[in-house]
Amino acid sequence: MCFCGKNKEYNRCCGEIISGLRDAETAEELMRSRYSAFAIADGNYLMRSHHSKTRPEKDKAAIEKWAGSVKWIGLSIINTEKGGTQDNRGIVEFKALYMEGGKLEQIHEKSEFVKEHNSWLYVSGEHYI
Repeated sequence: MCFCGKNKEYNRCCGEIISGLRDAETAEELMRSRYSAFAIADGNYLMRSHHSKTRPEKDKAAIEKWAGSVKWIGLSIINTEKGGTQDNRGIVEFKALYMEGGKLEQIHEKSEFVKEHNSWLYVSGEHYI
């Protein structure tokens, strides 16, 4: 099953997006594919799907190392604002659970996405504690 929580095989879900077979159709779909990319520590996709103006290229190796060092548990989508097939902007609020050092941790973020040249891109996120 796909890491993102959808009841689909990875190769028929986020795997298609990460491998470049198709683009994410919505901001939520891009968010889910980015979660899956963290689960497999695919820094190349995380950089490609991150807007060029906010892309942390110099941190790519550290992101890959960290993402590969934790056990990803699950993703919950809390809310979406816009981000549909006809939109150019969207917001996705989510919680991502992971185990690090034997402790359950979470990322709670409200993420901003934009569509450029018919492709969704992650811009930035507001983190909650």
